[in-house]
Amino acid sequence: MKNNKVDNYQKYNWNLEDILDGGTLEELYDLWVKKNEEVIEFSTKFYLTLDNFKKWQKISDAEDEVSNRLSNYVSNKLSEDVTDQKFMAWEQKINNQGHIFSQKLATIGNVILENKKKICTYLKDKELQIQTRGYEKVFRNQPHILNKEQNTLLSKIAINNGAVHDIFSTLTDSDIKFANAIDKNKKSVPITTMAKAHELLKNSDRVLRKNVWINLNKAYDNFSSTLTQLLYYNYLKLNTYAKLHNHQDYISATAFHDEIDLDLITNLYKHVSTFKNTYKKYREITVKVLKQKLQLTKLEPWDMQMDFTKNNLKFTIEQAQEIVLKVLSIFGNEYLTVVKKAFNEKWISWLPKNNKYTGAYSIGGTTGLKKYYILMNFNGTFDSVSTVIHELGHSLNSHYYNKYNYHYSSTTIFTAEIPSIVNETLLGEYMIKESKDPVNVANFLVEIISNFFNTTSRQIIFSNFEFEANNLVNNSQPFTKESLKKLYLEMTDKYSGVKDFKKSNTEPYAYSLSTILRIPHFYAGNFYVYKYAVGQIVAINVVQKLLNKEPGFLDKYFEFLKSGTSKTPLETIKILGIDLKKPEPYQVAIDYIDSKVKQLNEIAKKTKF
Repeated sequence: MKNNKVDNYQKYNWNLEDILDGGTLEELYDLWVKKNEEVIEFSTKFYLTLDNFKKWQKISDAEDEVSNRLSNYVSNKLSEDVTDQKFMAWEQKINNQGHIFSQKLATIGNVILENKKKICTYLKDKELQIQTRGYEKVFRNQPHILNKEQNTLLSKIAINNGAVHDIFSTLTDSDIKFANAIDKNKKSVPITTMAKAHELLKNSDRVLRKNVWINLNKAYDNFSSTLTQLLYYNYLKLNTYAKLHNHQDYISATAFHDEIDLDLITNLYKHVSTFKNTYKKYREITVKVLKQKLQLTKLEPWDMQMDFTKNNLKFTIEQAQEIVLKVLSIFGNEYLTVVKKAFNEKWISWLPKNNKYTGAYSIGGTTGLKKYYILMNFNGTFDSVSTVIHELGHSLNSHYYNKYNYHYSSTTIFTAEIPSIVNETLLGEYMIKESKDPVNVANFLVEIISNFFNTTSRQIIFSNFEFEANNLVNNSQPFTKESLKKLYLEMTDKYSGVKDFKKSNTEPYAYSLSTILRIPHFYAGNFYVYKYAVGQIVAINVVQKLLNKEPGFLDKYFEFLKSGTSKTPLETIKILGIDLKKPEPYQVAIDYIDSKVKQLNEIAKKTKF
């Protein structure tokens, strides 16, 4: 008898074997080793002649393609089953070998700088002119590149660079346990994971919700001293490394590598802080509806994750595909052709199964691949439809820059989320337009509004906190769990305007202040969460231009998708006619959201949820 569940999973699963191109994983690994050895061998002579330099580019490109194929095959196989010992071993093998290769190339930046004059001459060759930006980025970094001996030494200890994040992950995934919550019937309910906790916070039993909220936050608060120390030593290490490379500090170093000025970040903070008036209007509507729905005179934090209104719409995979194609028809034939290929040629791993990675993603490192794979866990909800159209935004971006801009066929966090949020927002607009039921319209409005504030105000709270926490380290100010909780409370008030300082410092409410210590990004060593706000703000501007049929804008959008990393992030965004140094994009974004809040308010006045 056939196992229909297994058959169904395979029907809607991706075909990763295409990456192997008819060969085996072992053969692909051996090819990767060979390509790396060619790169290493040629790294001592690539600068000697023009012919050598041309050959070096081809060898480097070939290694990059094979590396992407190998890493994607193994990581995607591991995502299918995160407990798969075979692919865990493969991942370790690749990481260890990659570290050996990177050590041998640790001084390549020094070699390029030592031969800058020759290389600049080579780059005048018509065939090589396209490579100029890549080398100019190395030349720009000259004041911050250490000498060969220093680089060699740092490369040897680089394998430990992820240690803090690994310790944080072990602590939060394994060692921090949540006490069972007691429901209104005195029954003990296990809280097995963070996901389970959030599920229980939507339970109709208010006693259970309260106890889940307390136990969840208290579990982290019990480890707040440990997490504070871990964060302190992470910032200390990051600042030490930045200063070794002649940067003012860790944040200045990340801004330099992102090719932006710190003024852009502080300007973003200033503009996002003005969003709080609209956020407060949205929260007032939410509180009013939840009070009515839950029959409460006062809401507590454990009530705030209850659904504004339940979205009971269900979709099959085929229905989701049909909706996606209708929404994305605005982008024309080439775009739709690639989306259809993704659906018909098994680019997507659709369905959940035991031990599968629980999130969703579109693969990175796509040069050399013919399919830009997507993993998700489709469950028939609108969220799943939103997820697939979001991830297709990433995959279509990969298609365009790989096809039209091979030498700069990647993206940055600054620009990566823009095509995805554009797609998501267009989906929300489509569903609002097509829906006759005001409850469903309210759901889609909530989706757009909450996504906006989650990726602007909330992420900026985190970013501004990190900015100021880093200053505490650099200025030898107290870096304690009390000082960090106080800073988090100040940031929350600055961007949401809804914090009661007195109440927030009393039990059990104070437990939630440890939330700021459980943000994984802080322990990863890259100051970047503010870029999510950039993506959201730019995407809203793009949607407005598309819906208003701004003359010539569609061509600009495709130019943006094709550009990859051929320009600086801000220059790439300027292709869209959007200048983040000016106030207009921020105003356009919040005006759009303000109109959605007003629309939601009108529905809330007339509708019983």
